[in-house]
Amino acid sequence: MKIPSVIGAALIWLAVSVGAAHAAGEDVFVVPRVPVQATGDTATAAKERAQGSGRRHAMDILLRRLTPEEDWVYLPTLAVGSEASASGDGLGKSAISISPQQLVALESGFEVYGEKASSTSYRAYITYRFKPDAVRRLLKEARLPYSEAQTRVALVLPVLQTDSGVYLWEGNNPWMAAWKVRPYTHELTPMSAPLGDLEDSSAISARQALNLDPEKLAAIATRYNVSQVIVAHARLTQRDGANQLTVRLLNGHRESGKAQLSEVFGEDDALDDVDAGDQTFSFSQGDEDFAAKPGEVLAQTYLAEPTGNFPALAERSIEAAIAKYASGWKRRTLIDHSKEALFPVTAFFDRIEDWSKIRSALIATPLVGSVQVSSLSRRGAEMNIRVFGEASRLQVAMENQGVVFWTETGERWFLATPSVAGKYRGRRFLRSQRRGLFSADDASDDDGPQPASADAVRYPNEQE
Repeated sequence: MKIPSVIGAALIWLAVSVGAAHAAGEDVFVVPRVPVQATGDTATAAKERAQGSGRRHAMDILLRRLTPEEDWVYLPTLAVGSEASASGDGLGKSAISISPQQLVALESGFEVYGEKASSTSYRAYITYRFKPDAVRRLLKEARLPYSEAQTRVALVLPVLQTDSGVYLWEGNNPWMAAWKVRPYTHELTPMSAPLGDLEDSSAISARQALNLDPEKLAAIATRYNVSQVIVAHARLTQRDGANQLTVRLLNGHRESGKAQLSEVFGEDDALDDVDAGDQTFSFSQGDEDFAAKPGEVLAQTYLAEPTGNFPALAERSIEAAIAKYASGWKRRTLIDHSKEALFPVTAFFDRIEDWSKIRSALIATPLVGSVQVSSLSRRGAEMNIRVFGEASRLQVAMENQGVVFWTETGERWFLATPSVAGKYRGRRFLRSQRRGLFSADDASDDDGPQPASADAVRYPNEQE
């Protein structure tokens, strides 16, 4: 069968794009609005000192954002001039060392906000942008696994509870103000604060948010077009001259992982391996999402500080809570260059739009090193995908992109959008040992795909 030109172009574009750049994930290499302040003999000296200090702090933030906490011993603390506390291990990991010249070379640019200067002082907020490929290379050479995959942006509702009451939209809610000081959309688990306008205050109250009212939370999720709403509950108490702040990130709302039968099967499909008596079809992975159930506590922190500087305490609490929440996602999406595998994969799709979504998901996922498509038809494709890390991590990353990645036997893997996956998951022919589903001989067969071969996962260093 002659491949339609639009599919052929997509095939070429996929082969060229994967491994070249993951532009969608480069947001994580931005560290926004770092506060800087310094003095010097001249205004220029103060400015350069402040910018250099902020650059070091920003790199500390970035390296710890990308790597698991157990590997932080291999990272320097540039802000205070400290080297890594560990030099290496028996598995090949080594400490990272960054000179002032190297740090400048790692930066791609910066933006300054709220600049205030005098003849001997300088203060501002600076957003630092670092070169993704250079940072990846730094971590790869140290053999440190890292993650740069982002979840979809969640809306956060900052609810402050004190002995006097609960606050959300009120103008005197410093907890909401803290979430708006700088954006948190560059984290691995990005979050965005609401506008706080009249429509927001009419949609949900502080008490309704704290009680996780499902209808109200679903309504505000629809307004902001997000799949998840997180209630950031902060309990503030004062004791012995100190502010004590306990923060819980609560999963308030998350889109259902189920599709209606009409979406999954269509009007005319009759599949012999599917029990059509069910009213819904679950398409979530076995290791579904690390934060899937409404009401689940995603992270909890406790910090205390002398009274008089609540904004600083709030900012530290936000950073700690986000880091704890992100750690679970980070573990599931680590890129480990020491564990590289080649997976034979069959992709199913009914429309060119589905193939485009699969292709975009592969390109946007840093775990994918390369994709080689061997055959392509109107209904699917055969390919080999080179993955850094384990298949389970790619499952999580693909699900976050709205694509299902699954296996029936543990040997051959499959890709599809949720509705298309519903047609094929569990079917007997996927467990067969026959040849490619989308070979040239089968491409013109309108009766549907034929079974694919079930080659085992091949590791590049193994001899066949």
